[in-house]
Amino acid sequence: MNKQDFLNELNQRLELLDPKERRELLSDYQEHFRNGIEAGKSEEQIVFDLGKPEEIAADILSERDIREEHVETDYYYVPRKNQNENRSMSKQILIGVGLFFLDICLIIPIMVSLWALVISLWTTVGAFILSPILLGVGLLFGEEIEVYQMFMSIGLVGLGLMLLFVVNILSSFTIKTTMAIIQWHKYAVKGGGKNA
Repeated sequence: MNKQDFLNELNQRLELLDPKERRELLSDYQEHFRNGIEAGKSEEQIVFDLGKPEEIAADILSERDIREEHVETDYYYVPRKNQNENRSMSKQILIGVGLFFLDICLIIPIMVSLWALVISLWTTVGAFILSPILLGVGLLFGEEIEVYQMFMSIGLVGLGLMLLFVVNILSSFTIKTTMAIIQWHKYAVKGGGKNA
């Protein structure tokens, strides 16, 4: 919330006051902002220091024994300045080197294992589902097919379809995890905020 939003909301919540008194109070709060800005504070920090306009208005009205009408509560977020926003190049390089060693020792082996599992499971599911086709190709080349082979092929298709559900979930998890790690690296090196 910036200065103008703060003053507008305070003005709106003090409508029950005499207009002259309300202007004086708003003038006092404008003075708070002028002093704070001269002291090097941002408008958001000054708003944070002053408090919520609804609480200020409630205190002012209660001091004057004026009953405030029920007003819908507005919640707002006062953003904090990102301390890591302006990382120097040397910090970025140090963090990058640290992440590189973390990747080599921990993240890359885990992610390679996870991707290998996903690829092998997709291959297995594909082979199971395509097993009747492979059986048919064998027939075309003159192989004799036993009855148990047909039933085995049908069973493998069913197993492949059941595994398909599990492999799909695991693939989705692996992709999301990979993207999250990439985003985390980008955030860690650049410091988030406007740089990310």
